[in-house]
Amino acid sequence: MEISKYFLILFVFLAGIISEAKVKPQAKVMLCDENRAKQVVVPYGRVTALNFPASPKEVIPGESGFDFKTVRSDLVIKALRPGAKTNLLVYLEGRRCSFHLSTAIGTGDEIILVRDSFEKTFEVKFNDK
Repeated sequence: MEISKYFLILFVFLAGIISEAKVKPQAKVMLCDENRAKQVVVPYGRVTALNFPASPKEVIPGESGFDFKTVRSDLVIKALRPGAKTNLLVYLEGRRCSFHLSTAIGTGDEIILVRDSFEKTFEVKFNDK
């Protein structure tokens, strides 16, 4: 009888821990593209963070429907009004990324990892003798 009490207490304790555990959503990943703009949906009333491999050098938005702030290698975007849409150019070291921003109520992207398609490539130099 005593052992079953301990199992019951342990079961209730573990069930509480498991029910409180939240699965972290996977961050969305997109490649930086100079020629084709990537779609980013900014949820109205929340912020979206674009995480770049390096700190953005320059951020140039089209229309003034969004607020931008650079924090290290993140570009944090906040929609200033519902229904806002614009394009955005982000300049990195020797690279440009193009985006289409739009606002949605209740849904959108919160964290996006922007990666360079050239990140996994490297140059090999041969010594000519």
